[in-house]
Amino acid sequence: MKSLKLKQLKSFFTFDLPVNYSYIYSRFCKTHKGQRDIYASWPAEATRRQLINEYWNNALWHYLLLVVVAAVIVWFYNGQLNGMYMLVGVTLGIAAYLPLYFILYRPIFTGDFLPKLETVIAAYEGRERAWLEKCKQDQLTNRALVLFFYAFDKASKANYLTPSDKCADLLHKIFGSSPDGIKKALDLIFKKDKRAKLEHRHLVEVGKSFEEAYVILEAMQFDEGIQRLKQLEQQFQRP
Repeated sequence: MKSLKLKQLKSFFTFDLPVNYSYIYSRFCKTHKGQRDIYASWPAEATRRQLINEYWNNALWHYLLLVVVAAVIVWFYNGQLNGMYMLVGVTLGIAAYLPLYFILYRPIFTGDFLPKLETVIAAYEGRERAWLEKCKQDQLTNRALVLFFYAFDKASKANYLTPSDKCADLLHKIFGSSPDGIKKALDLIFKKDKRAKLEHRHLVEVGKSFEEAYVILEAMQFDEGIQRLKQLEQQFQRP
């Protein structure tokens, strides 16, 4: 751990650390996740701005470190430290920042740091999109969710479900799925004319939705729910 800190200090002194890709990526992830814990809709662009601000803070600390090291070296060889020396040192230190800004910090910022930061954001968002896509694939479809709830509704004899906006809104609150998609699934279950208009490819999709619901019900060993769902499935079968 001590060796790692010394290595990071050395890297910061040479100004390699603030533009190290792994460092930028870890800082982006840590900052972004921390802000997401506070603000659920915190965008990547906001974290980008924070890391840009952090870069210039690092540049300022790096410059101050150089000034302190230079002052210590001058004092070590000169052996004098009075008000005049301190005033001259501060003046020279301030004056030296401008050329360093144009020669070192600005070129590194535009030519090295920003491209790596944009790459980090693209990589992070790509992984986030892939994770969301996987979640969508793992989640039951709207139709399968409605079929799943239908099994419970009939087995419990609640008989609440109807092809209405009220039921669609309730299931939307329970599952967080699209109300329109849920309403279409309810229409398909309760309206015979909707089922009659289904083409073969749509019947195949409906069959997959039944299979998805069966998998969950079988895992729960909910036999009565399975039976109720099979009775409904028979209404989709055509001679």
